[in-house]
Amino acid sequence: MNNFKTITLSLATLTALTLTGCGGSNSSTPTTATTPAPAASVCDATLTVLDAVISSDLTLDASKTYGMEGKVNVKSGVTLTVPAGTTIAGCTPASFMVVEPGAKINAIGTQAKPIVFTSQKDVLGQSAPNRAGEWGGLVLAGNAYTHYSNNKYEADESVLFGSTGHTHDGESSGDLEYVLIKHSGYEVEKDKELNGLSLAGVGSGTTLKNIAIIGGLDDGVEIWGGRVNIDGLYVYNAQDDSVDTDLGYRGTIQNVLVRQVNVDKTNNHDSAGMEFGNDHNTIVTDDSNATQPNMINYTAYIKGGGISLKDDAGVRLSNVKFISAKTTDTQEVFYRSADVVDTHAVHVDGELCFKDTAVILANDSTTYSATNSKDASTTKTALTDWVTTPGIQMGASGSINVDSTACSGVDEASIWKGKAGTNAPLEQ
Repeated sequence: MNNFKTITLSLATLTALTLTGCGGSNSSTPTTATTPAPAASVCDATLTVLDAVISSDLTLDASKTYGMEGKVNVKSGVTLTVPAGTTIAGCTPASFMVVEPGAKINAIGTQAKPIVFTSQKDVLGQSAPNRAGEWGGLVLAGNAYTHYSNNKYEADESVLFGSTGHTHDGESSGDLEYVLIKHSGYEVEKDKELNGLSLAGVGSGTTLKNIAIIGGLDDGVEIWGGRVNIDGLYVYNAQDDSVDTDLGYRGTIQNVLVRQVNVDKTNNHDSAGMEFGNDHNTIVTDDSNATQPNMINYTAYIKGGGISLKDDAGVRLSNVKFISAKTTDTQEVFYRSADVVDTHAVHVDGELCFKDTAVILANDSTTYSATNSKDASTTKTALTDWVTTPGIQMGASGSINVDSTACSGVDEASIWKGKAGTNAPLEQ
């Protein structure tokens, strides 16, 4: 089946109808039937437009630049193969790609020839530096464990994902390597934006390695459930959270460099370097299905929040480093709600460091918030769990360093930052 949009113009057909009237006279009345011309494409003529539905296996051609006029849906059972060096551009802000459960995308680039998902404005040289929201983003959906059985992707509720069992936890949605995502994050409606990379119920058989996400109106990466791992991640200028996980996600995210530039909010809990959540009160104490990503070798230069925890969520931290220049709302660990500690799922397995270049941090409310953003009256806060009564929640094997450079964080020189052929930062 052809998976590219083909525009065919039909010639008008001229038909003469001969009518016989009274008295034997003849008259001929010509009638013209016209096929309406198709609507003009919103994609530039230099782009090869992908079909809205890809229903059979398709391999793209790296010599072409592809356009998406709106949503492009890779259907279950189909594999989309994207060769190294290929560029795919969203032609409108509402353009995005969904790889639905049971489908695969194999987009294996190289450092010399990365695969680029971006906006048409960027392809045409019309995008300003750091611009976000020029197209939607890339969505991978799968059937791996996720709280609830009928999960709907928030920016497109026709996309169902996840399952309440663990049968599909090893499922593969394909392979993304040396992939650059730029200028993403269209707001579908209030509080429902597309992220640079959305991973919904994606299984551990999926490979995500050396991903660069630059300029996003919402999160850099948001993960709902699943067991997928990420090795090598650069998030630059995500205006909400840089890494956000929810709904029972458990996987390893390692070798991560975050740089915040423009953020929605500069308080101590929104636009966080890391945000972890479940749905409110759905997880019981010590539940093995609580959200608990394993964050290893991570450095974040932040202007918003540091670690934001909410609704029974957990995390495992090892060699994690935050660097902030804020002078107000300086707390770098913050609870949204009072039930975070109930699952006992937060652990410091290795070094964790907080460094603030503008104020003096300490083992007090300058680093760990004494209030919660949703349950302000509660006595269970980051300050009580991390300082006043440590050990209730925290793993004992690691150490926490306040205003310290004891942590190395990620080896920043080793992180691919989106530029072809080098680990140097891509010009913004």
